[in-house]
Amino acid sequence: LIVYVKHSKKKSSHLNASQSRSVDRKTIEKNRRIQMKDLYSELNSLLPQTSRESLALPDQLDEAANYIKKLQVNVEKKRERKRKLLATAAFEKLNSTGSSSMSSSVDVSMPRRLPRIEIQETGPVLHIFLVTSMEHKFIFHEITRLITEEAGAEMTHAGYSIVDDAVFHTLHCKVEDCDYGAGTRISEIAETPYTYDQNPENGPKGWSKLDHQWKPCNNGKLQSPIDLTNARVSRAHDETWKIHHKPADAVILSRGHDIMVSWKGDTGKMMIHRTEFKLVQCHWHSPSEHTVNGTRYDMELHMVHTSAEGQTAVIAVLYKLGRPNEFLTTLENEIKTVGKEEKEIGIVDPRIIGFHTDKFYRYVGSLTAPPCTEGVIWTVVKRVNTVSMEQLAALRDAVDDGFERNSRPTQDTNGRSVWLYETNV
Repeated sequence: LIVYVKHSKKKSSHLNASQSRSVDRKTIEKNRRIQMKDLYSELNSLLPQTSRESLALPDQLDEAANYIKKLQVNVEKKRERKRKLLATAAFEKLNSTGSSSMSSSVDVSMPRRLPRIEIQETGPVLHIFLVTSMEHKFIFHEITRLITEEAGAEMTHAGYSIVDDAVFHTLHCKVEDCDYGAGTRISEIAETPYTYDQNPENGPKGWSKLDHQWKPCNNGKLQSPIDLTNARVSRAHDETWKIHHKPADAVILSRGHDIMVSWKGDTGKMMIHRTEFKLVQCHWHSPSEHTVNGTRYDMELHMVHTSAEGQTAVIAVLYKLGRPNEFLTTLENEIKTVGKEEKEIGIVDPRIIGFHTDKFYRYVGSLTAPPCTEGVIWTVVKRVNTVSMEQLAALRDAVDDGFERNSRPTQDTNGRSVWLYETNV
C-alpha cells in the first residue's frame, strides 16, 4: 500500500507538470496571436483605405509591402527635387550678391533643370557662372577648353564650390581676349539638356539648335525611328544575323531621360554581314519609338552594339501590355532603387530578354537621341513581346520628371530601303 501511494503521488506530480507546461504553451501562443493581431492592425491602419478594402489577409500584407516600396521611391524623388531647389536657390543667391559664398536658405517655388549657366560682363572681365550636377562635371572642363584653346583667351580665375550634389563653378577671362563666338558655344554646352516635349526650343524639333554637333537631328536624311509600313518593306530570305550573347557583370543607372543597363564584361557578339558587334548596353523607351503600319506600342527596348571600327548596331524589341516581362522581373528591385551613379548588379544574362530572331526588319538609320549620329544598323524584331503595367510604371517612375514619355517621333524615310527578313537563325 505504501509503495502504491508513493507511485500514485509521483505519477500525479508528472501529470501536473505536463499540464502546467501545456497551459504555459497555450498562454504564450495566445499572447503571440494577440500581439501579431495588434501589429497587423497597426500596419493596416497606415494603408490608404482603398488599398485594404475587400482583400484577404495575405493580399493585404502584399499590398502593404508594395505601398512601402512606393513610398520609398517617392521619398527619393522628393529628395532629388529638394536638391534641385537648393541648388537653384544658391545659384540665384550667388548672382544677386556677386559673392562666392553659397546659401541654400532662399525659398524657391519653381525648380529649374541643371546644368545652368549665366554669362555677365563687368568692365574688362567676363564672368561665367555655371551650376552642374555631380554627374555633369565634364561640362566645366569642356567650357575651360573652349576658352583657352578655341577662343585663345586668358583665364584670370577659375574656382568651384559644392552644395549638396550641385557644383557651382566661377570662371573669369578678359573681354578683349575672349571670342564671343566661343561664349555662344559655352551657352550651348550648358543648355543642351534636351526633352521629348513638343516645345520647339528643346523638344525633338529643336534638338539641332541646342548643340552644333546635333545638327543631324533635324537636318539628317537617315534619321530614326521610322514607321515600318508594308508598303515600303522589301522581303528577303537571307541568313544575315547570328547572335552569340552570354552573361556578364553589369551595372544599372539612370541617365535622367532613360534607365540603362551597361555590361562591363564580355557579353558575346552578333554578326551582321561578317562584321562583329559586341553588346554594350540596353535601355528602354515608352511608348515605342518605331511604329509598325502606324501602330505605336507601349514600350521599346534597345540593345546597343558597337564594332571595333566604331560602327553602331541596335536591336529593337517592341512590347505591348500583357504578361510580365522576364528580363524586367529580374531587375525589379534594381530599377526601383536606381540612381544617377552606376550601381553594380552582378551577372546579368542578356539572353533572358528572349526575343524571336526568325522575322525582323532592317534598315540604316541613326541614334534616336542626340547627337542623332547616322549610319546605325537597325534590326527591329517583328514579333511583339509583352510587359506588365506595373513594370512599365516602374520604368517611368525611375526617370527624371518630364521624361516619363521618352520616345522620339517617327522620321521621314527619305526613300531608304527597309527589308523584312524571314529566316531561321
